[in-house]
Amino acid sequence: MGTKAALGSGTFFKYKNHYAFITAGHVCLGPVFELWNSLPDGSKIITKVYLKSYTGQEIEGKIRYINIKYDTCIIDAIHPTVKSIPLFAIKKPVLYKEHYSISAPASIFHPGMVPVLKGMYVGDHKKFSFYTMPAAPGASGGPIYNSSNRIIGLVQRTHMLFPHITLSIKFKDLQDILERYEEIKKQQIDSVIE
Repeated sequence: MGTKAALGSGTFFKYKNHYAFITAGHVCLGPVFELWNSLPDGSKIITKVYLKSYTGQEIEGKIRYINIKYDTCIIDAIHPTVKSIPLFAIKKPVLYKEHYSISAPASIFHPGMVPVLKGMYVGDHKKFSFYTMPAAPGASGGPIYNSSNRIIGLVQRTHMLFPHITLSIKFKDLQDILERYEEIKKQQIDSVIE
């Protein structure tokens, strides 16, 4: 299943000793994301993806881990030229502090130009953290950074009638997903969707 399509945003990152790319799960799976649990046993997906960097380069990657519950996807890919790769935050977001996202809402993206959108962290509810930053289709998977330029969340949802609120995976859940990814790498498992 799959064809070339621009579905969202994301970022290269470094976690412990691994370099990879992170985005929203629905960006990796496209329309299959919504019906994943109803697919017949033995269904297969194409794990090869092509990432378009803000430098204009097309980079081949392989889906390594998708967490359906937390709508997160990690792709094995390394940017060939960018040396300053983002790290993850070690502390949870601070209430009412400003954060920013780098993403491509409504496909607003050109090599060398990607929107930077700012907003405050305003708390958590159920499985999401809420930020007062705008988003639109295409921003999904874009990283949310704290004031230390470390990844603290991912753009995952917004409301079409009020696109000034961004929902993100909660900090603790993101940390757990990174640890699960690390475990999958250590066990040399090809790909996991759970």
